[in-house]
This record gives sequence, C-alpha cells and structure tokens, in this order.
Amino acid sequence: MKKVILYIFILLLSTNSKLFSQHKESIDTIMARSMKAAEHYSDVVEEYDAEIYMRMYVETLKKNFFYRYTHLIPNFVLHNRNGDEGVFEVMSDLRFKHPNTYTADIKQLTTTFSQKNLDEMLPSSLVHLNVYNEMSSNERFFMPLREESKKYYRYELKRTFAENGVTFYTISFTPIYKSPKLLEGTVVLEEGTWRVMQFVCEGVDLASEFSIELYMGNTASTNMLPVNAVIHQKFSYLGNIVTNRCLVNIDYRLIQLKENRPKRQIFNISNLYKVRLDSVPLVNDPSFWEKERKIPLQLKERDIIDEFVLQQEQKKQEEQATDTLNKKNNAADWAKSMVMSSRYKFKNTSISYSGIINPFLLSYSSFDGLSYRQKIGVNYELKRQSSIEMKAFVGYLFKRKELLTDLTATWNYNPTHMGKLSLSVGNGNKTYSSIFLEEVQDTLINSGLKLDDLDFEYYNDYYFRLHNTIEVTNGFTVGTGIDYHIRKAAENKLDNIDTSSAISLLNTHDDEITKMYKRQKIFAPIVTFTWTPEQYYRFERRQKIYVRSPYPTIKLQFSKGFRGVLGSTSGYNRVELDVSQNIQLDLMKSIHYHIGMGFFSNQKSEYFTDFAFFSKRNFPETWDDGIGGVFNLLDRRFYNASDTYIQNHIMYESPFLILNLVPVISKGVFSERLYLSHLYNPYIRSYTEAGYGIGNKFFNAAVLGSFHKLKFHEIGFKISLNIF
Repeated sequence: MKKVILYIFILLLSTNSKLFSQHKESIDTIMARSMKAAEHYSDVVEEYDAEIYMRMYVETLKKNFFYRYTHLIPNFVLHNRNGDEGVFEVMSDLRFKHPNTYTADIKQLTTTFSQKNLDEMLPSSLVHLNVYNEMSSNERFFMPLREESKKYYRYELKRTFAENGVTFYTISFTPIYKSPKLLEGTVVLEEGTWRVMQFVCEGVDLASEFSIELYMGNTASTNMLPVNAVIHQKFSYLGNIVTNRCLVNIDYRLIQLKENRPKRQIFNISNLYKVRLDSVPLVNDPSFWEKERKIPLQLKERDIIDEFVLQQEQKKQEEQATDTLNKKNNAADWAKSMVMSSRYKFKNTSISYSGIINPFLLSYSSFDGLSYRQKIGVNYELKRQSSIEMKAFVGYLFKRKELLTDLTATWNYNPTHMGKLSLSVGNGNKTYSSIFLEEVQDTLINSGLKLDDLDFEYYNDYYFRLHNTIEVTNGFTVGTGIDYHIRKAAENKLDNIDTSSAISLLNTHDDEITKMYKRQKIFAPIVTFTWTPEQYYRFERRQKIYVRSPYPTIKLQFSKGFRGVLGSTSGYNRVELDVSQNIQLDLMKSIHYHIGMGFFSNQKSEYFTDFAFFSKRNFPETWDDGIGGVFNLLDRRFYNASDTYIQNHIMYESPFLILNLVPVISKGVFSERLYLSHLYNPYIRSYTEAGYGIGNKFFNAAVLGSFHKLKFHEIGFKISLNIF
C-alpha cells in the first residue's frame, strides 16, 4: 500500500512539473505571437471617421490656499474654481488618417465649469492610444506589446478562459524599473488572432497618477480599434488633490483598412491631434443630452447638473453684479499674463508673450550667475499660409550686468520648402580684437587658464543681419546672407577686468587714429549649406518641420569680410564645419553628439575671432535641455583666444542610470544625462567638461567639472527651467 501511495505521489509531482514547465513556455509563446501580431496590427487602419462622446466628472478631494491659483497654470488640471465638483460633456466628429493625424471637430458641449479652454484639457492622447505601437503617439510612454520594449517589462499569465469556443489569455505586465515612461497593467488576448480585447494600465507623472481602460470592438471592422474607454486621473500638487473620471464612447461610421501594397520609405511622419472649436456650440438643453448621451448619467452627475441649472437661473436674476464680475475676471486674466506665457489671436494676427515675471524664464549657473529673458512674438498670416513674424528678445545677465537684445522680422514666403527671409538687429557678446591675440595666447601657454592680469580693450557688438534660407530638396537647405557689425569700444568693466582704454594709450598722438580704433565695422557675406540624409519631417498645416534622421546633420559655412564696403575695416575668410546627430540606442536611451571645427584665414587687417558655431551661448537651447551641446564653465574670453578650434560634445540620455535605485526620487525624474565636452586649440590644447544631470518637463539641472589638460580646474552647476 505504501508503494502504491509513493507511486501516485511521484506521478502527481512529475505531472505538476510538466504543467509548470508548459505554463512557463506558454507565456513565452503567447507573448512572442502577440508581439508579432502587434507589429502587423499597428498600422492596419488607414483612416476612419467616427462620432465620439466624452464625459468628465471632476472632484476636488483636498484643497488649500494654493488651489485658487491653479487656473494660472495653463492646461494643468481641470478643476472647478467655484466648487468641489463638476461635469463636462462633449460630442465631436473625429477623423483619423495614418499614421497619427487626428482631427476632432467639436459639435456640442455642455459644462458646469467656469474654466476656459476646456477643449485643451481633454485627455485625447490617452483615449486614442494605439496599444499595438512601440510608443504612444506623443512619445509619453512605451507600450508593452512590442519586441523592442519587452526587455523593460515582466509578463505573467494570470488567467486562461474560453467563451463561445474561443480561448482568451489575461496577461499582466509590470515594469522592471519605476519610470514615468513605463506602464503597469493587464491585457486580454484572443488566441489565434492574438488581437487585444481589453487593455488596462496605470502610470505616474510628475504630479499625477492615471489609469486607462480600453475595450475593443467585436465587429470585423472595429476589432482593432477601441469603442469604449474609461480614464481616471489623480493630481496631487502643493497639498491639493483633484481627481477626474472620463467616460468615452466611439461610434465608427467609416473605417478604411490599409491595402496590401509594397512598403516604401516615407519621411513625412506628421503626428497631429487637433481639437477644433471655431464657434461656441454650448448646448445646455437637458432634453438634447437625454436623447444624444451615449452613456447614462450616474446619480451624482445628475445632481451636479441639476444644481448647476438652478444656479444659472438664479444668476439671470442678479445681472446687476455683471460689471463687478467682469472687472474681477479681467484682473485675473491680467495677473495670469504677467506670470505665465500667454497667446492671443485676432483674425489673422496672433501674439505670444512670455510673461514679465514668469519664473520659468530664469536660469542659473554657478559660473555665469542668474540670467533672465523675455520674449514677445507677433505673427501675421498671409495667403497660402505664408506669414510675417516679428520676434523681440531681451536677456539680462545679472552677474555681468549686461543686456542682450534681438529684434527679428521674418517673411515665411514658402512654408512647404522652409523658405524664409529674415532681418535682425541687436547686440551680442563683448569681445576683444585680434590686436590682443598674441598677448592672450602667450598667457595661455605660460600661465594656463588665467587672464586676470591682462588689460585690453573690449568692444560692444551691434549687428545687422539679412539672411535667406530655402530647401533645395528634402534634407538639403542653402542659406545666404549678409552680416554687418559695428564694434564700439566698451567703457565699462567686464568680469572684474579694468577696460580702461589701452588703445587710446597706444594712440595718444593722433585723435583720428584713436577714434578709428574705438569703432570697427565689418561687412561679411555668408553662405551656409546644411544636409541631412533621409530627413524625416512633419507638417503643421503647410509649414514643414524637420524631426529626425538616422544620419548626421552636416553644416558648412563660409564667410568673407570685405574691407572698404560700408566702412568695413576687416578683411578675412572664415570657414566652419559642424556635424551633429541624435542616435536612438533603443526606445529609452539615446546619444547626442556635436562635433565642429573652424578657422580664419587670409586676415589682412585687424579682425574679431567670432565664430558662428563656437561662441558663448548665454541662453542656450541646444538639445532641448538648455545645458548640453555647449561649454557651461568655459570663460567666455577663451572663445576668441584663437583663430582655429575643434570642439566635441556628447550627451548620453537614459531614464535608468542611478536614480532608479531610489524610487522615491526617480518618480519625478524623466531622464538622467551624462555630459562630456572637449575643446582643442593650439594654445589651450585640451579643455574638458564632464557632468551628470537630471530633468523632467519642468526643469533640467546638472553638476559639471572642468579640466585643463589633466589638471582639475573647477566645479559648477546649472539649472534651467522650462516654459509651459
């Protein structure tokens, strides 16, 4: 009897082990087949036309003093300023065209909110989520059903069930690392077709949490598309908590699938989602919504709407308070325009303004100190979507007490081929002329990076530029123009160096020579060639915008200074070559590099060693982080210390470097970066900067150290705030 029991136990153990091994193999097989199918399903729909109904219920769970100012942050949180709850309903005609162009024309809406621009607060990117893609259309996070992203997720078979003779699998996916770019949830797959039946996920952002439920259709035409969705969002900021729930129903009227045709390389990757609200189709008639509403109201939502209707009737009886309310609203709008970027439009004219006390226009570095900038733009649309644009820029450097300005007028005469004619006037960085180059170079060779003992004349730079750029063919542009500079000897101090007139000491015997040397003029035509092979692009209306390429962008610029033209006193040739690229290592990691060189030749008189691709960027916008691609700790006097240079910049970006080991901190960090920059010229020889940085959609920060040859020089940091 004991032997029989032992045999049965062994048999059960071996059977269970086989089941476990099959279970392990089955999850691998399921995911392999579903990922192969997802690659096909991701672009199977060519276009569709649908009616979409959305309803949002918003509730404020916790609020404090700062809650009343939430509306000052544009497109941040949908909330009810006059209460704790609110309902918003909208019906739209939605049109989709492959690959990622969505256009929603709002037909009717009703709301209990006083907040403006409600159409901009719709969670459109979450509703129109293509679960089969590698990334969401706005590149906000990475989807789990593709081969390229599976290394960031763990998969587990949670359930197997059958309905009407068809087997379904419920698979859970969890991220290996905690990151705002990764999702966690479950997906239900149909065996055989391996299509998604239901997709449920949740994720986090800097100040919010969200969950998404997508339910696919059951007909032959809708089984690849969502027909219903439920979205929950929770915003936690400054002690306030606001939640919302969005219910969505999509009724497809026309669906066109992609024809079987050979694939060709398409460089136009326009990715658009437009919500158009030309008029105000506000419909508060309860009978209309009772008839057209696709999803019945819940009891709580009905109570909110009934109370709102009652309040509106009471307001009609209190019209005498209208003037006072208008004054309050105008004051609030004025205050908002002062602290945040704002945009206004009237007929064919649009105006954008950065806000006079906008904190996101500040930046700080330990080397350059605090800087602040202001921008204003006016755009007037012409026929065929060409335009005339005026941009004014003012920046102030507090440590150096310098004001930098620029006023540029641009005629965008051919938007489809990036044809632009621009005229700019302004002032640039102070610098010194070639008269002092030998003295500077001797100091660099003998004393290293120390110029404090030198005493030479600095010149203010006032410029006038007339440039034209046109695209010859996709990826290849030609720019031509004229630069005209007036250099005037500065009379203030620069970086604590006394700029008492050294030139006037050299020329005390001749007032005319002194005057001549105190004002220099440079006339220099410029031609620039820019080429990017296989350049991908997108269109915003007829405006072509370059996006990315698997190959580097090469720039070649030639400038020649002519003596005697418009009083020009300098003759020279300047040549610069620049190569840059963003290499996507995988879905979440990338390397940016930027290599350049330049030189002056045929110098016939005094000139200024001002390079176009190697100069002090007081307000850098390179690589979209305001830090990488430039030297952050290099003294600006060294940019003009040689008539030749070779520079190299590289930035490695990944969401997982160090902070993923500390989940509490990594929650608010979208990416981590490593920086390395190197400069060579015959006198500095070798100058290097290395650093580590973090960033999200609100700010970027980095700590950097510099080295001269093999010797440590100094350490510094930089913080750059982003504009909403």
